[in-house]
Amino acid sequence: MVNLVVSSLLTAALIGCGVASPVAERPSTAAAAGASCCKALADVLGSKIASKCSPGYTNSIQSYWAKQETQLSPSCVLLATSADDVSQALRVLVPSSCKFAVRGGGHGPIAGIANIQDGVTIDLSALREITPNGDKTLVSLGPGLNWASVYKKLDALGVSVPGGRDGPVGVGGSTTGGGFGYFAAKAGFTAENVAAYQVVLANGSITTASSQENRDLWMSLKGGSSNFGIVTRFTVRTFPLGQIWGGDSYYPVSSLNAHIKALYDFTAEPDYDVDAGYFLNYAYTASSGPVITNRVAYAKPVVNPPAFRGITSVPGQLQNTTTILSLAEFSNQALLKTPAGYQQLTWSVTFNNNVDMLKDLWNAFNSSISTIKGVYNATWSLTLEPLVPKIASQTKAKGGNVLGLDDIPSEGLILCLLSATWVSANDSPRMNVASDMLLSSIIRIAKSRGVYHRYVDMNHAIKSQDPIDGFGPTNAAFLRQTANRFDPNRVFQTLMPGGFKL
Repeated sequence: MVNLVVSSLLTAALIGCGVASPVAERPSTAAAAGASCCKALADVLGSKIASKCSPGYTNSIQSYWAKQETQLSPSCVLLATSADDVSQALRVLVPSSCKFAVRGGGHGPIAGIANIQDGVTIDLSALREITPNGDKTLVSLGPGLNWASVYKKLDALGVSVPGGRDGPVGVGGSTTGGGFGYFAAKAGFTAENVAAYQVVLANGSITTASSQENRDLWMSLKGGSSNFGIVTRFTVRTFPLGQIWGGDSYYPVSSLNAHIKALYDFTAEPDYDVDAGYFLNYAYTASSGPVITNRVAYAKPVVNPPAFRGITSVPGQLQNTTTILSLAEFSNQALLKTPAGYQQLTWSVTFNNNVDMLKDLWNAFNSSISTIKGVYNATWSLTLEPLVPKIASQTKAKGGNVLGLDDIPSEGLILCLLSATWVSANDSPRMNVASDMLLSSIIRIAKSRGVYHRYVDMNHAIKSQDPIDGFGPTNAAFLRQTANRFDPNRVFQTLMPGGFKL
């Protein structure tokens, strides 16, 4: 049986599906190398290795969020069901210098961040453990989960974790990239709430990283991403949470100045309400034109609490969806706003909370709309997210992280994220140029006003950005030191090309 699996894998990896003869076309060097790696894996892991012609392979590749990730064709996919599968795979792949990718939830916007052409994709989507401890203060999570699944299970227990905002986002990548959610001021970044990581190292050994064991690895994984090993389990601290109040409100552009003042005041509030989370969006679609939207989330079932009054009192509201609901229900609203199957693009930039900068930001965004008009079914938006001093307080209280946000100024910072979607890859060059122009413009304006901050949110960074440099030289040096200890042969820098490297 194993020999049959190996034979079919070798043929499929070399020629793909639907080709009559394995000698019809000479395979590329990369394809031949990938086929050899898949054969070696199948000798060890058998039917867990899915070839290009198998349903398991197709289901894995087609389930990525970003369309551009589905356009890559690995030689085979490891459908891992345990940390031991990952361990065995690395013991095969690394000695043979086989290139590979690792996929958790598959929600990254960069082609190749969690998939690979002509290599091996290690798919962790079957690792979906959600196991609370006895007193529900900790929960063990598999990297293949998305946040909606986690929230649904924990909602029923009256607790939650400070995970991602959008339900479809995967646990694995978002957590090791930092993880900024609605209740960061209340509970901190996702990463700094991880009490322990189960990690498969480059040599195939399975280890634990915590404050008591491999502390440097534990700290490095709190934002340092996939540069040290493959995380196969997260043990995360919970916090009490029942139903929340949240939703979106929509306004005409004529309300811009009132919203800028509301965002500034909310972020700079010295007596910040840690139960309150708020994002302002500058948005454009062909059907709506430019529009301003608010998203609010309150960690109690209280309608329109005082923390949001400066926002909700802005006149001219066009639509309002706020209601009392569960966090799982709230996070799943993202399915309608950012559905899978589209070309996706995101980037991140940070600056000091400043009214004039926020006005300049709108002008830059509004000017950029002309560069993407006419792109079929395109959406184009900037999300402005307050980073307040109480987030830094959470970081210090929970042992720190490597993000470089230990000293947020009293007026706060604004994390600005671009989100762009469109249908056809033919429009990608145009969208990429528009994106680069807008990012360069915003950075130039922020620097000219003296409000630029080096932090780049890794989970929304574009390929040309360097989030690790944005963590600051001390943190970047610490991450490299950790990598040298746990991955001295630089496996995760060279054989795993996806992601942001040291």
